[in-house]
Amino acid sequence: MINIEFSDWFQQFKQQAIHLKERRLLLLIGDDTWAENVLNAIGYNNESNNQNWLVYSDNKNFPANVSLKRFRDKLGSESDAIIFADSKLTIDALASLAGTLVSGGVLFLLVNDLEIVNESLFFQRLLAFIELNPTHQIIKQNLTLPILSSLPAIAKKKEQPKSISLKPLAYNCVTEEQVTAVESIMKVLTGKRKQPLVLTADRGRGKSTALALACVRLLQLAKKDNPLNIIITAVDVSSLAIFFQQLSRNLPSAILESTKSDSTKVDSTRFITAYGRVEFIAVDQLLKEQTNASLVLVDEAAAIPVYLLTQLLTQQSRIVFASTVHGYEGAGRGFTLKFQQVLTSQCPNWRKLHIKQPIRYREGDPLEQFIFDACLLNAQLPILGADASAIKLDKLTCKHLTSAALLLDECLLKQVFAVLVTAHYQTKPSDLKMLLDNKQVQLLCLFSNEQLVAVSLLNNEGCYKNNTITADELIAVKQSSRRLKNHFSPQSLLTQCGVNTAFDYHYLRVMRIAVHPILQGQGIGAVFLTKINDFALQQKVDFLTTSFGATKALTSFWLNNGYQLARIGFSKDKASGEQSALLLKPLSAEANKQCVAVTEEFYRTFDYLLVDEYKYLTTELVALILQHCPVTLLGNIFCNNTLLGNITEHDKENIIGYAQGHRQYSTCIFSLHLWLKHQLTYQFIYQAKHSDVFTDKQNKVLISRIMQKHSINEVCQSNNLSGKKTLEQFLKDTVSKYFNSYK
Repeated sequence: MINIEFSDWFQQFKQQAIHLKERRLLLLIGDDTWAENVLNAIGYNNESNNQNWLVYSDNKNFPANVSLKRFRDKLGSESDAIIFADSKLTIDALASLAGTLVSGGVLFLLVNDLEIVNESLFFQRLLAFIELNPTHQIIKQNLTLPILSSLPAIAKKKEQPKSISLKPLAYNCVTEEQVTAVESIMKVLTGKRKQPLVLTADRGRGKSTALALACVRLLQLAKKDNPLNIIITAVDVSSLAIFFQQLSRNLPSAILESTKSDSTKVDSTRFITAYGRVEFIAVDQLLKEQTNASLVLVDEAAAIPVYLLTQLLTQQSRIVFASTVHGYEGAGRGFTLKFQQVLTSQCPNWRKLHIKQPIRYREGDPLEQFIFDACLLNAQLPILGADASAIKLDKLTCKHLTSAALLLDECLLKQVFAVLVTAHYQTKPSDLKMLLDNKQVQLLCLFSNEQLVAVSLLNNEGCYKNNTITADELIAVKQSSRRLKNHFSPQSLLTQCGVNTAFDYHYLRVMRIAVHPILQGQGIGAVFLTKINDFALQQKVDFLTTSFGATKALTSFWLNNGYQLARIGFSKDKASGEQSALLLKPLSAEANKQCVAVTEEFYRTFDYLLVDEYKYLTTELVALILQHCPVTLLGNIFCNNTLLGNITEHDKENIIGYAQGHRQYSTCIFSLHLWLKHQLTYQFIYQAKHSDVFTDKQNKVLISRIMQKHSINEVCQSNNLSGKKTLEQFLKDTVSKYFNSYK
C-alpha cells in the first residue's frame, strides 16, 4: 500500500465522520512497521500535528501516553484520535477511552497477530460487529483499500436529529436538557439541605460542562458577605480538564491556579473569583480534612468506591454526584445498584436527573453503538412471564452452557450478561471477555420453563485434569514473588493460611452467582447452590469455594448453605469497602479433613485479630462469625443450668462481681470475653428463645467494647451513650440479665 493513497483515503473517511458529526472505528490488521507507516502518513508522530491523540499500548512501536492500569483517569477528558495497540485487548480500557472521542474522531484498533485473534471467541464476536456496520472499516496489510460509500448516500440514510438547539440558551448551554441540569445543580445549593442530586448520562452528553456552567452562574451571583466555596472531586484532577476549561472560558477574568508535587503531576487546581472559588480536592483528602464546603461536586462518581461516596454523603450536606451510567467506570454498577440504595436510606428526598441528548457527536453515533453492542453495555434483563412470582423451586433446571454455544445465541448471551450486570455491582465488560475466552471458567444457568432466572460463573482452580503447576511456580507463590492467574483459592490457602498442600486439590470457585432481581428472596439462590454442588461432584471437585466483600447478609447466605470460613482479609476492597472473605465447602474426604484444620485455625486466631486487623468489622458480622465457631474450639457451654467447659469458677465469680459492681472492668475483661463468646454461640446452637437473644444495641456495645476493644468515646458516640458511667451501667445491666438467664 502506498502511504499517499491511504492518506487520501483516510481524509475522505474522516471528512465523512466530521460532516455527519460522528465517530468511527478503523481496524488495522498487519505487522507493527506497516501500521506505524500507515499512521505516520496521517500525522501520527508529527510534532506539528496539534490533534490530541491518546495511545493505549503495550507495543514498543506505539509508546503509550495512557497508563495501562490508570486509563480511567482519562474519564471526563476529550481526544481527537485513539490508537489502541494492546495485545491483551483490555476491553475495559477500550470501552472507557472510546467515550473521550469527539465528533469526527477515529479509534484505531491495531491487530498484529491473527493467530491470537482466531483463538479468541470474544474477538471473533467483536470482529463480526465491525463487519456488520458499514460505517467502520477494516484495512489489512497488502490488500486494497475498501471503497467508501458516497457522502450523500450516507447522509440520506443517517439524518442528523435536531437535538442541539440553534437559538442561544441560558447559561451558554447547548441543549435544553443541559439547561435543566445546570438549574438542578444550582438548586442543590439554594434549596434544602440533605437533598443530593444524582446527575447521570452516557458519554458525550455535556455532563461535566453542565457542572462547570452551574459553577459559573453561582460564582456570578456570589456576594462579598457570603463568599462561595465549591469543591469538586474526582478520581484524578487530570480528568477535570474540560471542567476547568469551561470555567476559564466563561469567566475569563478569574484566576486559575495549579500546584504540583513534582514537574509532571498536578495535585490541586483552584479557580478564584472576587467572591468565590472552585477547588479540586482528592476524595481521601476531602474526607480527612472534613472541609466545610458550600457545595461539593463529585465527577465520575461511579469511579469512586461506594464506601467513600457514603462517607462523603454523611460528611457534606449539599452534594452533586455526576456519573456515566454504564459499567466500565471503575466500580462497575456499584453506583447505580448499591450507592443509590444508600441514598434512599440516608437521604430519601434525593433527586435524579438523566441527560439523554449527545453533544460531542450525533445521536445514534456508530462508535457508541458498537461499544454498547460489543460490550453488552445495553443488555436488557429477560422479560419474565406473568407467573414469575409463582416459580416452583423443585421444577428449576440447571444447564451448563459453553462459550461456543453462547456465541451462536446472541439473545441468550445478552440475557446471561444482563442478569450478571444487574445483580452484581462489579461486573465489567472484561467479564464478558472472560466468559467467552477463559477455558477455566464454566457457566451454569438456572431455568424455569426455559426462562432464564439465575446465572453462575465458576472457575476451575488448583490441580485438575491435565492442569499442571511446576515446583518452581509453587515455590515462587509460597515466597510471594509470583501470583498464578486463575488460582485464587489455592493461592490464598497457601500464602495466607499456610496450607502447604493447597495446590493438591481441585477447586471450583463460585465467582458470580446472580438471580434475576425480580425473583430474589424466593430461595432460588440456595437451590442454585445445590445444583452447583451436584455439578461439582460430577467433576470430582474437592472444594467448592467463594470469595466476596464480607457483609452480614452475604456471609450468612453462604454459611447457611454449608460453606465454612477459611479467612477474612486484612485490607478493605477498593470497590465495596468491605474486607474480603474466603469460604470453603469440602466435597471429598481428604478435603473435609483439610477444611476442618483451616476453619479451626481461622477461629483460633479470630479473637486475637479482633483488637487489630478485625477491629472495625461490623459487630453484626462478628456476632455471625462467632455463632459458627466450632464447638471443639469453644469448649462446652452452659446447659441445663450447669456451667461446663472452659469457663472456670474464677471466671464465674469475675462475671458476677462485675455485674454487681464489686469488681473493675479491666480485672474482669478476660472472663467477660469468654462469657460473651459462649453466649453468642449458645444463642445459635440451642436456638435460644427470643428473650435470651441480644438486642442489636446490646450486640453492638458488647462486641465493640469487650471484644474489639474500642475506646469508651468510640462506643459512646456510635451508640448514643452519654459517657463512661452510662456505658458502664449498660454493660453491667446486660451482663447481669443474660448471665443469670441460663446460669
